[in-house]
Amino acid sequence: MTGDDPIAAALLSESAYERVRYQRFGWFKQPVTRKLTLQSHLLHLLAGVLPVLALLPPDIRSAYFGGSVAAAAPKVGVVALVAVGVVAAAGVGLVGVGTIRLARGDDFDEHTAHSVLDFEDLCSMAGLATGGIATVATYAFVLMGFGGVETVRAWVAVGGGNPYAPTAVGPTVATVAVTALALGVCLRVAAAYLHACSIEAAGVDL
Repeated sequence: MTGDDPIAAALLSESAYERVRYQRFGWFKQPVTRKLTLQSHLLHLLAGVLPVLALLPPDIRSAYFGGSVAAAAPKVGVVALVAVGVVAAAGVGLVGVGTIRLARGDDFDEHTAHSVLDFEDLCSMAGLATGGIATVATYAFVLMGFGGVETVRAWVAVGGGNPYAPTAVGPTVATVAVTALALGVCLRVAAAYLHACSIEAAGVDL
C-alpha cells in the first residue's frame, strides 16, 4: 500500500516537487528540517572549540595562548570561523527553500521543482559535507594540542603550520564560539518552526 511506502506515495503524488525529489539522485534526501537540525549540531560542535581548547595541557596554553584561551586569536580559530560561515550560510539557504515550499505548497511545475531542488542539494552539500569536513579539520587541529608541545613542533617540522600561532586580524576563540552557538540556536529554532508549519499545513514534514 502506498500509505505505508513514502517513496511510492511521493511518486504517485500530485505534487511535482515530491515526484521530482524521489526520481532524481541525491546524497541528502532527508527533510529540510532534519538537515537544518544536523547543521545546528555542527555549529554547536564548533562552539565547543572554546572549552576543549581551555582543557589543553598547561604547557600548550602557556606556550601559545598566554593568559586567556578565550581572548586568544590562533589560526585554528580562523579555520573554525570558516566552518561556521559555511554551515550557517548553507543553513540560511535551506531556510529559504523551506519558506518557498511552505508558501507555494504543491504549486510547482517540474522546471521550478528541479531549480529549487538543485539549490537545496547545493546547500545540503555545502552545509553537511563541506561543513562537516571543515568541522573535523578544526577538531583535528584542536585535539593535536593534547599531544603536547613536541607533537605540535613535529607537525610544524613536516610543514604543517602551527594551528596555535596567533593571527594579526583573526577572531578570538570566544567570538567564534559565541557566534557558532548563536547561529546553531537560530537554525534549530528555524527547523522547529518550519516543521510545525509544514505539519499544520500539509500533515507532512518538508
